[in-house]
Amino acid sequence: MSTTNQFFLALQAYQEIQAKLRRESHILADKEIARPEASTIRAMAFSGSSLLVGLADDGSPVLFDLYDPAAGPVLVAGDGGSGKTAFLQSLARASNLPDPGDVQFGVLTLFPEEWTALESLPNCLGIWPAYHPSAVGFLSQLVSWAEVLPETRQVVFLLFDGLDLMTGSSSQYQPDLRWLLTHGPERQIWPVISVNPARMRHLRSWLDYFHTRVIGRVKNGHNARLLMGEPTISLADLFPGRQFVLSRPDGWLKFWLPPVE
Repeated sequence: MSTTNQFFLALQAYQEIQAKLRRESHILADKEIARPEASTIRAMAFSGSSLLVGLADDGSPVLFDLYDPAAGPVLVAGDGGSGKTAFLQSLARASNLPDPGDVQFGVLTLFPEEWTALESLPNCLGIWPAYHPSAVGFLSQLVSWAEVLPETRQVVFLLFDGLDLMTGSSSQYQPDLRWLLTHGPERQIWPVISVNPARMRHLRSWLDYFHTRVIGRVKNGHNARLLMGEPTISLADLFPGRQFVLSRPDGWLKFWLPPVE
């Protein structure tokens, strides 16, 4: 597939997201969740060893242990408009509160303009267009950093927004990305990769890397089973752009994005 066709597919995906969010945003006010005060959210966004991922329906925090590699890399999946980019951006914002010293993030994306507002955060390493050679250079740099990070408290999130849209492109990024998926978490580098399950037929060789999955709304039953096995939660009923399920050893947990700004 040519680069031109891939950018056309990327543009289609972007337009799909915008259209769905416009159609469905009017029902957001009907959804209720027990939300802590903003000051409480800020206090628990980063608590030394854990990062705030979301809020359960009762308002309790859903936390991610930054120094326990058992979770492995994180797959973020969902239909267009389900909130994949919003989830990645929420992680980026949470990592900046209240002290950005120990946690940094870098972003690979087909749509850098969607990340402009976060580029000025002090813990942002950079926003790279996923097709640009600079993105390959960033992945190579992360592999180098992996040798020294375990000797520090420093943690780096690699936020790759839209791996499915990279299918058929240059494979230069793949060796380093696969190495980071295999070894990154034990070396304090956390790959968090978003995909649209409608295009996952091109990504079968990548799925086995991910034991931790964050899934937004998925309407297609076949795609839901591909992501969850035998779903015990209806992914089609999740509120788009705000609500997700998280895989855990004891099952799946519903949660909402926290209001972290």
